[in-house]
Amino acid sequence: MNDKLIETVGGYSWPYIIKDDGTAEITGKPSPAPEGALAIPEKLGGHIVTRIGDEALADCGELTEVTIPVGVTSIGEEAFARCRWLKDVALPVGVTTIEEYAFFCCSGLKSVTIPSSVTIIGRYAFRDCLGLTVTMENGVTSISPTALTVRVSAGDAERVKKLLADSGVDTSKLLLKEIQ
Repeated sequence: MNDKLIETVGGYSWPYIIKDDGTAEITGKPSPAPEGALAIPEKLGGHIVTRIGDEALADCGELTEVTIPVGVTSIGEEAFARCRWLKDVALPVGVTTIEEYAFFCCSGLKSVTIPSSVTIIGRYAFRDCLGLTVTMENGVTSISPTALTVRVSAGDAERVKKLLADSGVDTSKLLLKEIQ
């Protein structure tokens, strides 16, 4: 059931597969290359999109904004890596996993709110997003010590430090600076 399929939605041809559970996973870059604001489709081939696959939108240099629909539960490895002009990402409640390098080197990102449904943030998920402010709603239960090289919102610094300590990281030399 994992045959690669393509469907045109919103002016883009989206490559996807139907997973064993009957949901869809976006497996590659839409065509033509997205520019500006992009809405990820809620359904492909009549199947709810639950995963943005590994490298699906990586290196989309002209992408500035992404809206991810309710129903997506997983953002794959390097899904948006190196989208340097990406400024705004709306993560819906329901996303549970942000995998390794998901937003790596998205230097244009300014702020992201991690919804309470997210339980895992993988290694380097937001690495080298130096201007990024992350707000985490209560719910995150596992964060890789290398997930963030970002500023955290007021009140989140101690929670991030505790999550890292709970993951076995020595936080005695960790400096977390809250922004106001």
